[in-house]
Amino acid sequence: MGTITRDCPHCHSANSTFNTFGEFSDPNTNTPKVYTVALRCGGCHEGYIIRAEQLGGQSPCRISGNLETSKYLKVIREYPEAITAEYPKYLPDNIEKFYIQAADSLKAGSYDASAIMSRKVLEVSVKKLQPDGKGSLYQRIERLYEIGKITDDLKSWAHIIRGDGNDAAHEEDPVTNLFAEQLLDFTEMFLMYTFTMPGMVSTKKISISEGV
Repeated sequence: MGTITRDCPHCHSANSTFNTFGEFSDPNTNTPKVYTVALRCGGCHEGYIIRAEQLGGQSPCRISGNLETSKYLKVIREYPEAITAEYPKYLPDNIEKFYIQAADSLKAGSYDASAIMSRKVLEVSVKKLQPDGKGSLYQRIERLYEIGKITDDLKSWAHIIRGDGNDAAHEEDPVTNLFAEQLLDFTEMFLMYTFTMPGMVSTKKISISEGV
């Protein structure tokens, strides 16, 4: 049985092993012969398709082990492609990575992990907005509002993320899809107003000053 290793575009498991279970020899090709090969994810069992050239030896389903290391086969196309999470622009690198983790966890059905990561995004963002701030996350959010770094609406969103993310980390009941999705939406809006929009304005000012 042949295999390939990919991040699953269905269950979003990283480095999932896909096993071959069927193949079709394209009658329009001869040298090299091209196969359409069906594989399934070892985790969720959803399907994956590759097109591969046979460079000699056995057909794809008869090859044992990793198809990509076989000297008798060359993968030329595959689908569906894994969908990467989109994220707000102009984020600091660490905040961007944490946000993507929250979004990827949501797609993978790891709702508790997504909710907890959304809260982490908020906490790190608050520290970035006011590096010398002190006290609890609640106090730091309030302080950002007092000094005019965030609006009243942003303060409300921040407290929703803070409270709900904290509940996700400590409650016995699992987080639901809707809960995690709404929490990530609030997180995205917070990032858009605190990093993305100021970043866009700053970039525009630079372009104007340089006459672009």
